Amino acid sequence: MANEEMGGPSAASDQQGSVTSEDPVTSEDPVTSEMPASLVEPVSRDDGPEGEDDIPPAPLWAMRTRMHSLRRLEPGEEGRIRRRLGIDDDTVYVVDDGPDHCMVGRRVGQAPDGCVYCLVGRISLEEYADVAAGDMALADVFSDARDISLCGVFEEDEAASNVFLVQHYRRPRDVPADYLPSSPFLEFTDDPNGEADGED
Repeated sequence: MANEEMGGPSAASDQQGSVTSEDPVTSEDPVTSEMPASLVEPVSRDDGPEGEDDIPPAPLWAMRTRMHSLRRLEPGEEGRIRRRLGIDDDTVYVVDDGPDHCMVGRRVGQAPDGCVYCLVGRISLEEYADVAAGDMALADVFSDARDISLCGVFEEDEAASNVFLVQHYRRPRDVPADYLPSSPFLEFTDDPNGEADGED
């Protein structure tokens, strides 16, 4: 799988209610139409507090865009969480989201146009504590998560990061296994049919 090129995340609307878009930037989709304007507007990297260097821009902005809490804790404030857990394909990133929850995210893959796809979800503070203590495997961090979404992030070196919703998953079991921790970083193609093209 690590050496295979896969078709980029494509549109589908299934019985479970997962909604996607062939062109998530321009299409009118019932999920994205309900999202705040910041979901598709540029987010300046300069807004990021200090101490977040361990979280790459793509998962950081995806988590911040999808988080529920409107209040962001400053460095040194009690309850502030900015963590990188695991290594290599097991790596997940965590930020606080209100007093009782955290957002978790991981980098899933990248398209030739530079878009980085990230899987993000919301877990309880207790679940985060279990993962951080090693009582829950990183591979299971999304198993009880809520509001799980695949987001696309266009990272800009000097300006902003544009974040858009690709797909929302109603249940953890709806998430493709290739997007979960322990799966290798994917190289997506621009194939409009979403078909995988294998490499020799």
